[in-house]
Amino acid sequence: MEIKSIDIKNIMSGSQKGNHENIQHIKSLPYLSVVQSVCGYYEIGLDGEIPRATEEGGAFVAPAGAMQNITHHNGAGGNMESQWVFMKIIINDLFDFQDFFDIPLLISAKYKEKLFGLISTIRNSPNICQKYAAAYDLTDILIAHSSIKNTMFNNTAIFLKKHIEEHYSEKITIEDLANVAFCSIQNLYRIFQKNFQISPRNYINKIRLEKASVLLENSGRSVTEISEAVGFDDPAYFSKLFKKRYQLSPKKYRECTQFLKGQ
Repeated sequence: MEIKSIDIKNIMSGSQKGNHENIQHIKSLPYLSVVQSVCGYYEIGLDGEIPRATEEGGAFVAPAGAMQNITHHNGAGGNMESQWVFMKIIINDLFDFQDFFDIPLLISAKYKEKLFGLISTIRNSPNICQKYAAAYDLTDILIAHSSIKNTMFNNTAIFLKKHIEEHYSEKITIEDLANVAFCSIQNLYRIFQKNFQISPRNYINKIRLEKASVLLENSGRSVTEISEAVGFDDPAYFSKLFKKRYQLSPKKYRECTQFLKGQ
């Protein structure tokens, strides 16, 4: 399939430096992640796969929605330093980047200077044009390392995916999804199992928990407020699901991410 357009949205970036030897962090984000180990290295495994190590100066790439199992390792001087960019990249006005491309887990350290410059520009430039120009250059590196998938989600699955991402904070019933997709409830379950390998309800909760993890990392809102913001009526149920997915309570997850950011 020909690439006719690429749109980059929702750019977030950050950095960290500190003594983080053997600290483990489990997370899943609704954005594509590019994380460079400037000093030290990461061990990174996605969705239960055996972890692999980045090179110092290299980077790992995690598709949106992938469960990241990250272990930090210090470099010279007893510290680890890294920087990252989270982006939502849309191909041909329809596909998320990871829906269109098979993305490599690791980017070689031979790109470390270019990666460092691009991510630093995205993080620090006050000029929005320079920031987005660097993001597109970074996307070009990702495309050069990726291959176009042989199979894509079907159109109904893509429509349902976009609908849930736009309405996750609202009440969504299985009947609602079947109605917007013009299909039976039985067929709805088939579509989700074939394309996402989970049930519609579990997929909705997965998206909500990913959105919640971002709010826990980047806002001062309470756990109850975040629970309500992402569509859960019961904060206790939200906390139970969150701990099951991330192996930490929402409170502990926030404490861990703030420590890694040096806050």
